[in-house]
Amino acid sequence: MANGKDKGVTIVIKKIQGGKAGAHGGAWKVAYADFVTAMMAFFMVMWLLGADEETKKSVAHYFNHPDTPYKDGRDPSSETVNALGEKLGEGNTIMKGAEGQVPEDLVQKPLRDLKDDVEQKLGDVTFGLELDADVEMLKFSILGDDLFLPGSSEIKKDSYQYLEKLAKIFGKVQGSILIEGHLDSKPILSGEDPYLFSTERAVAVMNYFVKVHKMDDARFCPRGIASRRAWSASRSPASNDPRNRRVEFTVTPENACTQ
Repeated sequence: MANGKDKGVTIVIKKIQGGKAGAHGGAWKVAYADFVTAMMAFFMVMWLLGADEETKKSVAHYFNHPDTPYKDGRDPSSETVNALGEKLGEGNTIMKGAEGQVPEDLVQKPLRDLKDDVEQKLGDVTFGLELDADVEMLKFSILGDDLFLPGSSEIKKDSYQYLEKLAKIFGKVQGSILIEGHLDSKPILSGEDPYLFSTERAVAVMNYFVKVHKMDDARFCPRGIASRRAWSASRSPASNDPRNRRVEFTVTPENACTQ
């Protein structure tokens, strides 16, 4: 065996000549796809330029009302150009811009219709009407002084007209209804526990819907809040705001008792 000290180290360098990409390389496919897309856009533009006015209006209407099923043709409820993305500014989701929702004629809106009903039929006795479209929840309140006898959970006879209208409105929508009794910080005349008293008021309103209008009691969740969530929480004269003594309604498609 030869001694390694007597031999030098031989370094062999191989040079591999690079060839051109074969016929199955992928670069040309990208360029070809771009070319085909550009040609398609070009021919679409040329077709639209040569189309008659009726065709142009139909195409414009489709892009302005993309949720209208193709088989239904033109949306008969709106001729107004009201495209998605018309709202400017950064939004929280792809369907909501900084200034608003998608166009009104593109969404199902049972709670919005309910809100309109409450405004039109009970606007003189309700307050705090608020619609949260993101979580599908409608809230509004009626003064306890308008519904109950002073210092009592007994409903006034002349206030049944309000509950009658409310029952008809609730009958138009699905979902559950949270009924909360609220009080101010003044002691109850009867000396009753405020949580129990405010719960009795909420239950009295629920019983009207269930017993008089035969509505499913599973839809309702009565709850007594007492003065824990006052409308006017300050210790100034505003703390005597009659809105502290209210019955608050929350309509939601979810289970109201979990709200």
